[in-house]
Amino acid sequence: GTSWTTLLLERRSGAQQRPIDQIESILNRDRKEATYKLALIRALAEIATQEARCAVWSGVGTVGVPIHRIAERWLLYYWPLLAHQGKIPQSRAEAAGGKPIKFRSALSMLMEPFAQQGAHSGLTAWHLARTSDQLDAISRSRLQVALRSISQTIRSGPVTFSGSGLGAGPVFEYDKNSKLVLMPTELWREFSLLGHWIADAVVVRWAALTQQIAHRQDMDAGDVLPLLLAKPEATRSVQLARTAYLEAGVSLCTWSKRPLKNSFAVDHAIPFALWGNNDLWNLVPADPKVNLSKSDKLPATQLLEESKPRIVASWEVLRNRLPEAFNRQAQALAGDSLANTGPWPEKLFSRFREAVEFTALQRGVERWSANQAAVLSLGDESGSD
Repeated sequence: GTSWTTLLLERRSGAQQRPIDQIESILNRDRKEATYKLALIRALAEIATQEARCAVWSGVGTVGVPIHRIAERWLLYYWPLLAHQGKIPQSRAEAAGGKPIKFRSALSMLMEPFAQQGAHSGLTAWHLARTSDQLDAISRSRLQVALRSISQTIRSGPVTFSGSGLGAGPVFEYDKNSKLVLMPTELWREFSLLGHWIADAVVVRWAALTQQIAHRQDMDAGDVLPLLLAKPEATRSVQLARTAYLEAGVSLCTWSKRPLKNSFAVDHAIPFALWGNNDLWNLVPADPKVNLSKSDKLPATQLLEESKPRIVASWEVLRNRLPEAFNRQAQALAGDSLANTGPWPEKLFSRFREAVEFTALQRGVERWSANQAAVLSLGDESGSD
Protein backbone atom coordinates (compact mmCIF):
# COMPACT_ATOMS: atom_id res chain seq x y z
CA GLY A 1 0.00 0.00 0.00
CA THR A 2 0.87 3.65 0.09
CA SER A 3 2.41 5.25 3.15
CA TRP A 4 2.70 8.95 3.83
CA THR A 5 5.30 10.84 5.80
CA THR A 6 4.85 14.37 7.04
CA LEU A 7 7.89 16.65 7.16
CA LEU A 8 7.93 19.91 9.05
CA LEU A 9 10.57 22.28 7.64
CA GLU A 10 11.46 25.26 9.77
CA ARG A 11 13.41 28.22 8.44
CA ARG A 12 16.55 28.88 10.46
CA SER A 13 16.11 32.61 10.00
CA GLY A 14 12.94 34.33 11.06
CA ALA A 15 13.79 37.35 8.97
CA GLN A 16 11.96 38.12 5.75
CA GLN A 17 15.21 37.76 3.84
CA ARG A 18 17.78 35.04 4.22
CA PRO A 19 21.08 36.27 5.70
CA ILE A 20 22.97 35.42 2.51
CA ASP A 21 20.44 37.54 0.58
CA GLN A 22 21.12 40.43 2.95
CA ILE A 23 24.83 40.16 2.24
CA GLU A 24 24.23 39.86 -1.49
CA SER A 25 21.99 42.91 -1.43
CA ILE A 26 24.62 45.04 0.32
CA LEU A 27 27.25 43.93 -2.19
CA ASN A 28 25.20 44.34 -5.34
CA ARG A 29 22.17 46.58 -4.71
CA ASP A 30 23.14 49.15 -2.11
CA ARG A 31 24.20 52.51 -3.47
CA LYS A 32 27.92 52.96 -2.89
CA GLU A 33 29.55 56.36 -2.67
CA ALA A 34 32.77 54.66 -1.54
CA THR A 35 34.24 51.20 -1.07
CA TYR A 36 33.46 51.21 2.66
CA LYS A 37 30.55 48.75 2.59
CA LEU A 38 32.68 46.19 0.78
CA ALA A 39 35.51 46.68 3.27
CA LEU A 40 33.10 46.11 6.16
CA ILE A 41 31.68 42.89 4.69
CA ARG A 42 35.17 41.60 3.90
CA ALA A 43 36.39 42.33 7.43
CA LEU A 44 33.39 40.64 9.07
CA ALA A 45 33.77 37.57 6.85
CA GLU A 46 37.45 37.22 7.73
CA ILE A 47 36.93 37.86 11.43
CA ALA A 48 34.12 35.29 11.56
CA THR A 49 36.40 32.58 10.17
CA GLN A 50 39.69 33.58 11.82
CA GLU A 51 38.87 35.50 15.00
CA ALA A 52 35.44 34.17 15.91
CA ARG A 53 36.19 34.28 19.64
CA CYS A 54 36.23 38.07 19.61
CA ALA A 55 32.48 38.08 18.88
CA VAL A 56 30.18 38.93 21.77
CA TRP A 57 26.83 37.13 21.86
CA SER A 58 24.13 39.24 23.49
CA GLY A 59 21.59 36.48 24.09
CA VAL A 60 18.85 38.67 22.59
CA GLY A 61 19.38 37.91 18.92
CA THR A 62 22.45 40.00 18.17
CA VAL A 63 26.20 39.46 17.94
CA GLY A 64 28.77 42.21 18.39
CA VAL A 65 32.24 42.53 16.88
CA PRO A 66 34.76 44.97 18.44
CA ILE A 67 35.15 47.88 16.06
CA HIS A 68 38.90 47.99 16.65
CA ARG A 69 39.22 44.50 15.15
CA ILE A 70 37.46 45.71 12.01
CA ALA A 71 39.62 48.85 11.90
CA GLU A 72 42.82 46.77 12.12
CA ARG A 73 41.79 44.88 9.00
CA TRP A 74 40.77 48.02 7.15
CA LEU A 75 44.22 49.46 7.77
CA LEU A 76 45.80 46.49 5.97
CA TYR A 77 43.24 46.59 3.14
CA TYR A 78 43.67 50.27 2.34
CA TRP A 79 47.43 50.61 2.89
CA PRO A 80 48.44 49.14 -0.53
CA LEU A 81 45.72 51.16 -2.28
CA LEU A 82 46.90 54.44 -0.78
CA ALA A 83 50.53 53.50 -1.38
CA HIS A 84 50.08 53.10 -5.13
CA GLN A 85 52.01 55.67 -7.18
CA GLY A 86 48.98 56.56 -9.25
CA LYS A 87 46.23 57.77 -6.94
CA ILE A 88 43.48 55.16 -6.71
CA PRO A 89 40.28 56.89 -5.55
CA GLN A 90 38.13 54.93 -3.14
CA SER A 91 35.11 57.23 -3.22
CA ARG A 92 33.19 58.99 -5.95
CA ALA A 93 33.93 62.37 -4.39
CA GLU A 94 37.63 61.60 -4.33
CA ALA A 95 37.56 60.53 -7.98
CA ALA A 96 35.88 63.80 -8.95
CA GLY A 97 38.57 65.85 -7.24
CA GLY A 98 36.55 66.47 -4.08
CA LYS A 99 37.14 65.38 -0.51
CA PRO A 100 39.43 62.36 -0.05
CA ILE A 101 38.33 59.34 1.93
CA LYS A 102 38.14 60.29 5.59
CA PHE A 103 41.21 58.44 6.83
CA ARG A 104 43.53 59.01 3.86
CA SER A 105 45.49 61.73 5.65
CA ALA A 106 45.90 59.78 8.90
CA LEU A 107 46.92 56.57 7.15
CA SER A 108 49.31 58.42 4.85
CA MET A 109 51.02 59.94 7.89
CA LEU A 110 51.47 56.46 9.36
CA MET A 111 52.92 55.19 6.08
CA GLU A 112 55.33 58.10 5.59
CA PRO A 113 58.40 56.84 7.56
CA PHE A 114 58.22 53.44 5.82
CA ALA A 115 57.59 54.67 2.26
CA GLN A 116 61.09 53.81 1.00
CA GLN A 117 61.33 50.46 2.81
CA GLY A 118 59.92 48.05 0.26
CA ALA A 119 56.77 47.33 -1.70
CA HIS A 120 53.50 49.12 -0.96
CA SER A 121 55.25 51.97 0.89
CA GLY A 122 56.89 49.62 3.34
CA LEU A 123 53.84 47.60 4.42
CA THR A 124 56.02 44.64 5.39
CA ALA A 125 58.60 46.86 7.11
CA TRP A 126 55.88 48.52 9.20
CA HIS A 127 54.29 45.18 10.05
CA LEU A 128 57.65 43.72 11.07
CA ALA A 129 58.44 46.75 13.24
CA ARG A 130 55.09 46.39 14.96
CA THR A 131 55.44 42.64 15.37
CA SER A 132 58.93 43.00 16.84
CA ASP A 133 57.75 45.75 19.22
CA GLN A 134 60.06 48.26 17.54
CA LEU A 135 57.66 51.01 16.49
CA ASP A 136 58.89 54.34 17.81
CA ALA A 137 56.66 56.66 19.83
CA ILE A 138 55.72 58.76 16.80
CA SER A 139 54.64 55.73 14.76
CA ARG A 140 52.69 54.34 17.71
CA SER A 141 50.85 57.62 18.06
CA ARG A 142 50.15 57.81 14.32
CA LEU A 143 48.85 54.23 14.38
CA GLN A 144 46.31 55.11 17.06
CA VAL A 145 45.25 58.24 15.15
CA ALA A 146 44.79 56.19 11.97
CA LEU A 147 42.78 53.48 13.75
CA ARG A 148 40.54 56.10 15.40
CA SER A 149 39.92 57.77 12.05
CA ILE A 150 39.13 54.43 10.42
CA SER A 151 36.80 53.48 13.29
CA GLN A 152 34.93 56.77 12.94
CA THR A 153 34.53 56.11 9.22
CA ILE A 154 33.19 52.61 9.90
CA ARG A 155 30.63 53.96 12.39
CA SER A 156 29.40 56.88 10.32
CA GLY A 157 29.54 55.13 6.96
CA PRO A 158 28.84 51.44 6.29
CA VAL A 159 27.48 50.59 9.74
CA THR A 160 24.90 53.35 9.42
CA PHE A 161 23.96 52.94 5.77
CA SER A 162 24.40 49.25 4.84
CA GLY A 163 21.08 47.73 3.87
CA SER A 164 19.60 50.65 1.96
CA GLY A 165 18.87 48.32 -0.95
CA LEU A 166 16.79 46.05 1.28
CA GLY A 167 14.12 48.61 2.12
CA ALA A 168 14.01 47.31 5.69
CA GLY A 169 16.37 49.66 7.49
CA PRO A 170 20.03 49.31 8.48
CA VAL A 171 21.51 45.84 8.89
CA PHE A 172 24.13 46.93 11.45
CA GLU A 173 24.16 49.06 14.58
CA TYR A 174 26.92 50.52 16.71
CA ASP A 175 26.89 50.42 20.50
CA LYS A 176 29.10 53.26 21.73
CA ASN A 177 29.31 51.90 25.27
CA SER A 178 30.70 48.49 24.33
CA LYS A 179 32.28 49.75 21.07
CA LEU A 180 30.73 46.81 19.24
CA VAL A 181 29.31 46.64 15.73
CA LEU A 182 26.05 44.71 16.18
CA MET A 183 24.25 42.46 13.71
CA PRO A 184 21.58 39.72 13.84
CA THR A 185 22.85 36.32 14.97
CA GLU A 186 21.64 34.74 11.71
CA LEU A 187 23.89 37.08 9.75
CA TRP A 188 26.91 36.27 11.91
CA ARG A 189 26.29 32.54 11.44
CA GLU A 190 26.30 33.10 7.69
CA PHE A 191 29.64 34.89 7.90
CA SER A 192 30.98 32.03 10.02
CA LEU A 193 29.88 29.33 7.58
CA LEU A 194 30.60 31.07 4.28
CA GLY A 195 33.16 33.68 5.27
CA HIS A 196 35.96 32.43 3.03
CA TRP A 197 33.82 32.54 -0.10
CA ILE A 198 32.20 35.83 0.87
CA ALA A 199 35.60 37.47 1.37
CA ASP A 200 36.84 36.25 -2.01
CA ALA A 201 33.69 37.50 -3.72
CA VAL A 202 34.03 40.89 -2.04
CA VAL A 203 37.61 41.33 -3.28
CA VAL A 204 36.49 40.84 -6.89
CA ARG A 205 33.51 43.17 -6.39
CA TRP A 206 35.77 45.77 -4.74
CA ALA A 207 38.14 45.76 -7.72
CA ALA A 208 35.19 46.20 -10.10
CA LEU A 209 33.75 49.06 -8.02
CA THR A 210 37.13 50.80 -7.95
CA GLN A 211 37.31 50.58 -11.74
CA GLN A 212 33.84 52.11 -11.94
CA ILE A 213 34.67 54.90 -9.47
CA ALA A 214 38.03 55.65 -11.10
CA HIS A 215 36.90 55.64 -14.72
CA ARG A 216 38.35 59.13 -15.19
CA GLN A 217 41.74 57.76 -14.15
CA ASP A 218 41.43 54.89 -16.64
CA MET A 219 41.84 52.42 -13.79
CA ASP A 220 41.36 48.72 -14.56
CA ALA A 221 40.04 46.16 -12.09
CA GLY A 222 42.96 43.90 -13.00
CA ASP A 223 45.36 46.54 -11.70
CA VAL A 224 43.48 46.88 -8.42
CA LEU A 225 43.05 43.19 -7.61
CA PRO A 226 46.73 42.52 -6.65
CA LEU A 227 46.63 45.51 -4.30
CA LEU A 228 43.53 44.17 -2.55
CA LEU A 229 45.29 40.82 -2.09
CA ALA A 230 48.60 42.31 -0.89
CA LYS A 231 49.76 41.27 2.57
CA PRO A 232 52.93 41.73 4.62
CA GLU A 233 55.52 39.28 3.30
CA ALA A 234 55.56 36.00 5.19
CA THR A 235 59.35 35.58 5.04
CA ARG A 236 60.02 38.57 7.29
CA SER A 237 57.76 37.32 10.09
CA VAL A 238 59.18 33.82 9.69
CA GLN A 239 62.71 35.19 10.09
CA LEU A 240 61.66 36.98 13.26
CA ALA A 241 60.36 33.72 14.75
CA ARG A 242 63.42 31.80 13.56
CA THR A 243 65.76 34.23 15.33
CA ALA A 244 63.81 33.85 18.56
CA TYR A 245 63.94 30.05 18.33
CA LEU A 246 67.68 30.03 17.57
CA GLU A 247 68.47 32.29 20.50
CA ALA A 248 66.31 30.16 22.82
CA GLY A 249 67.98 26.95 21.67
CA VAL A 250 64.78 25.21 20.53
CA SER A 251 65.92 21.68 19.72
CA LEU A 252 62.92 19.56 18.64
CA CYS A 253 60.66 19.54 15.58
CA THR A 254 57.13 20.46 16.63
CA TRP A 255 55.50 17.68 14.63
CA SER A 256 57.99 14.79 14.62
CA LYS A 257 60.15 15.39 17.74
CA ARG A 258 63.21 15.09 15.52
CA PRO A 259 66.31 16.98 16.73
CA LEU A 260 66.63 20.30 14.93
CA LYS A 261 69.73 21.74 13.35
CA ASN A 262 70.47 25.37 12.54
CA SER A 263 68.81 24.90 9.16
CA PHE A 264 65.36 24.16 10.61
CA ALA A 265 62.20 25.49 8.97
CA VAL A 266 59.49 27.65 10.50
CA ASP A 267 56.09 26.19 9.66
CA HIS A 268 52.73 27.94 9.42
CA ALA A 269 50.71 25.54 11.57
CA ILE A 270 47.55 26.75 9.83
CA PRO A 271 48.89 27.04 6.27
CA PHE A 272 49.42 30.52 4.91
CA ALA A 273 47.54 29.46 1.78
CA LEU A 274 44.39 29.01 3.90
CA TRP A 275 44.52 31.94 6.30
CA GLY A 276 47.30 34.25 5.09
CA ASN A 277 48.23 34.46 8.77
CA ASN A 278 51.75 35.38 9.93
CA ASP A 279 50.90 35.79 13.60
CA LEU A 280 53.54 34.50 15.99
CA TRP A 281 51.32 31.82 17.52
CA ASN A 282 51.00 30.27 14.03
CA LEU A 283 54.77 29.93 13.47
CA VAL A 284 56.36 26.78 14.89
CA PRO A 285 59.82 25.21 14.40
CA ALA A 286 59.94 22.14 12.17
CA ASP A 287 62.41 19.85 10.47
CA PRO A 288 62.72 20.95 6.80
CA LYS A 289 61.67 17.54 5.42
CA VAL A 290 58.75 17.33 7.79
CA ASN A 291 57.72 20.85 6.84
CA LEU A 292 57.89 19.96 3.15
CA SER A 293 55.74 16.88 3.73
CA LYS A 294 53.12 18.86 5.65
CA SER A 295 53.07 21.62 3.01
CA ASP A 296 49.58 23.23 2.87
CA LYS A 297 47.87 20.50 4.89
CA LEU A 298 46.37 20.90 8.34
CA PRO A 299 47.72 18.78 11.20
CA ALA A 300 45.47 15.89 12.20
CA THR A 301 43.66 16.02 15.53
CA GLN A 302 45.83 13.33 17.12
CA LEU A 303 49.00 15.05 15.95
CA LEU A 304 47.86 18.31 17.48
CA GLU A 305 47.37 16.64 20.85
CA GLU A 306 50.71 14.84 20.68
CA SER A 307 52.49 18.04 19.67
CA LYS A 308 50.84 20.23 22.31
CA PRO A 309 53.87 20.40 24.68
CA ARG A 310 56.14 21.56 21.87
CA ILE A 311 53.58 24.02 20.49
CA VAL A 312 53.14 25.58 23.92
CA ALA A 313 56.92 25.66 24.42
CA SER A 314 57.33 27.57 21.15
CA TRP A 315 54.66 30.05 22.24
CA GLU A 316 56.46 30.65 25.52
CA VAL A 317 59.68 31.39 23.62
CA LEU A 318 57.95 33.92 21.37
CA ARG A 319 55.97 35.50 24.18
CA ASN A 320 59.11 36.00 26.24
CA ARG A 321 60.94 37.51 23.27
CA LEU A 322 58.09 39.59 21.78
CA PRO A 323 55.48 39.98 24.54
CA GLU A 324 53.50 42.92 23.17
CA ALA A 325 53.09 41.50 19.66
CA PHE A 326 52.45 37.93 20.82
CA ASN A 327 49.81 39.00 23.34
CA ARG A 328 48.04 41.24 20.82
CA GLN A 329 47.95 38.53 18.16
CA ALA A 330 46.98 35.79 20.59
CA GLN A 331 44.16 37.93 21.95
CA ALA A 332 42.75 38.23 18.43
CA LEU A 333 42.63 34.43 18.23
CA ALA A 334 41.52 33.68 21.80
CA GLY A 335 39.07 36.56 22.09
CA ASP A 336 40.44 37.67 25.47
CA SER A 337 43.58 39.19 26.87
CA LEU A 338 46.09 36.54 27.95
CA ALA A 339 46.47 38.41 31.22
CA ASN A 340 42.82 37.63 31.99
CA THR A 341 42.81 33.95 31.06
CA GLY A 342 44.59 32.27 34.00
CA PRO A 343 46.67 29.45 32.53
CA TRP A 344 46.85 31.14 29.13
CA PRO A 345 48.47 28.22 27.22
CA GLU A 346 45.42 26.03 27.82
CA LYS A 347 42.95 28.59 26.54
CA LEU A 348 45.09 29.56 23.58
CA PHE A 349 45.72 25.95 22.60
CA SER A 350 42.01 25.17 22.88
CA ARG A 351 41.20 28.03 20.53
CA PHE A 352 44.05 27.09 18.19
CA ARG A 353 42.80 23.50 17.98
CA GLU A 354 39.27 24.75 17.40
CA ALA A 355 40.51 26.99 14.56
CA VAL A 356 42.28 24.04 12.91
CA GLU A 357 39.22 21.81 13.14
CA PHE A 358 36.85 24.51 11.93
CA THR A 359 39.08 25.35 8.98
CA ALA A 360 39.36 21.67 8.03
CA LEU A 361 35.59 21.26 8.16
CA GLN A 362 34.85 24.47 6.30
CA ARG A 363 37.47 24.17 3.57
CA GLY A 364 37.68 20.39 3.12
CA VAL A 365 41.47 20.46 3.56
CA GLU A 366 43.58 17.30 3.66
CA ARG A 367 44.82 16.42 7.15
CA TRP A 368 48.42 15.52 7.84
CA SER A 369 48.98 12.74 10.36
CA ALA A 370 51.58 11.78 12.93
CA ASN A 371 52.24 8.59 10.94
CA GLN A 372 53.55 10.65 8.04
CA ALA A 373 55.92 12.48 10.35
CA ALA A 374 57.06 9.20 11.89
CA VAL A 375 57.77 7.62 8.50
CA LEU A 376 60.01 10.55 7.64
CA SER A 377 61.89 10.16 10.90
CA LEU A 378 62.38 6.41 10.45
CA GLY A 379 63.47 6.86 6.85
CA ASP A 380 66.19 9.28 7.85
CA GLU A 381 67.38 7.10 10.72
CA SER A 382 67.75 4.04 8.47
CA GLY A 383 69.47 6.10 5.81
CA SER A 384 72.08 7.34 8.27
CA ASP A 385 73.25 3.87 9.34
